[in-house]
Amino acid sequence: MKHQKLMKNDTATLNGLWARLLIKELVHHGVRSFCIAPGSRSSALVAAAARAPLAETFVHYDERGLGFHALGYAKSHGRPVAIIVTSGTAVGNLLPAVMEAHHDHIPLIILTADRPPELQDCGANQTSVQRGLFKEFVRWEGELPCPDGKVVQSYVGTTVSQMVSHASLEPRGPVHLNCQFRKPFFGKDEQVTSHQAQTSLSFGKRVVEDKEQIELAEMLGQYEKGVILVSGEAKEAEELSKRLQWPIFPDVLSPVRSRETASYYDLMIRAIGTHEDFAPNAVLQFGDRFVSSALYDWLSFKRPKVYCQIASHHKRKDPIHGVTHRVVGEVPNLPCYVQERSSSKWLDGWKELNELTAKGVAAYFDHHQELTEPHLFHRLEGEVFFFANSMVIRNADAFFVPEKGAQTFGNRGLSGIDGNIATVAGIARGCERPVTALIGDQAFLHDLSSLAQLKDLPVKLIVINNQGGDIFSFLPIDQDLFKPYFSTPHTADFKHAASLFGLRYENPTTIDELLEIPHGTLVEVKTKPGDNLKIHQEVLENLKISINRFNQPDL
Repeated sequence: MKHQKLMKNDTATLNGLWARLLIKELVHHGVRSFCIAPGSRSSALVAAAARAPLAETFVHYDERGLGFHALGYAKSHGRPVAIIVTSGTAVGNLLPAVMEAHHDHIPLIILTADRPPELQDCGANQTSVQRGLFKEFVRWEGELPCPDGKVVQSYVGTTVSQMVSHASLEPRGPVHLNCQFRKPFFGKDEQVTSHQAQTSLSFGKRVVEDKEQIELAEMLGQYEKGVILVSGEAKEAEELSKRLQWPIFPDVLSPVRSRETASYYDLMIRAIGTHEDFAPNAVLQFGDRFVSSALYDWLSFKRPKVYCQIASHHKRKDPIHGVTHRVVGEVPNLPCYVQERSSSKWLDGWKELNELTAKGVAAYFDHHQELTEPHLFHRLEGEVFFFANSMVIRNADAFFVPEKGAQTFGNRGLSGIDGNIATVAGIARGCERPVTALIGDQAFLHDLSSLAQLKDLPVKLIVINNQGGDIFSFLPIDQDLFKPYFSTPHTADFKHAASLFGLRYENPTTIDELLEIPHGTLVEVKTKPGDNLKIHQEVLENLKISINRFNQPDL
């Protein structure tokens, strides 16, 4: 009996020691945020994170919402965020967030607790195969055996260093460490001295050699009719636009987007269609992907001679298979090597077209001042935004032009409607600034439990309630199928959801009322099904008429 008791105490002590080593090494490598879902098997990891002096913790009862919260926090901070969950379905509930993080290159550290080998494949409660569950969606995966005094403690530290390096190197993304624990999970003696952190990591950035930048600049300089696409940060874009005399088309999630760029490019290319005067011969793209399907259709049809994509990673992000030159790394000197052009009719033409489109959109909403979704995006104000997927981000792409320097977020890795509220909470907690978030009713209902995360956060959550999936009205679907199988209308009253989670609630009827509502409020905007399609069609028809009257100089 005495021997058995000693063995149990050793197990508890070793569990606590390894857990503290693991968390301490993560903190050493700059991981400060730990998102935790309650569980028994993971209790040693939770205790270690809770007691780590430099760690900050966030606890949520729903693992799916927890995963997306961590995703949002990592988006706003740019640093890896750790997630701690227990075994079983708790692990499976992280899959949607891990998939999104994989495709959007967001560094998440997934720490899952697991049963020991003797409890695997024998019907033990809450036990399943966990290693390999995220196989296709993680940059690295590993497994820590049950803590053992015969294993050198530095093994834990070097494993963590290996994990963090894979999460942090381009292309960044999620990693998974499965941690086996035997009972008892931890004991009263939690003061065992642990070793210092073992490894230091230094990450450099790949800068393209000057010779390659010169060759790239010479190639681009051969073409007068080009466009610059920006889907993320691109410090060089503005200067390159001036030197090449090419317009900048900024994605709705790019911080480059403002009134100083061709931000109405989506509406413009829909309106001009196959107009040959506006056909580019060259494209320079910074970043990964664009929300606008019209842009991809346009480029696919035009097939420019040169399509150069510059990104920080080697992953292929080329859905139309049009890229002719792929550059991996930074090109800080590229503008210096581009020979500066004088004023260009090509750039002047795009500027005039963008101004014409801006005036056309403004004129339409001056005449139609009722509270509609497109009008809301046209008038939207703020500094930090989040746009949920489906119809919301498409309205933003068409009508939203922020002030210069605004931050805009979205979950465009896989563009799902799950976890959007939790992502908003993570972003608000990470950036520590007021966030204006827009979300559709279906995405809202999909992540209802994550409203608990918004308590005391400076978030104005605007829920657009058009009684279903209005985006499907843009598709040629037979009416007998539309409502029951695509629109899926509902009668939910979101005021009750606000009350349930202790949130302030407002239901404005005008744009001005909506803009005056403070952050920390759930705002329900009720709109008519089908209005989106009607307004998009009317705005586009008006623009086509204006463009046909546009006396375009010879480009």
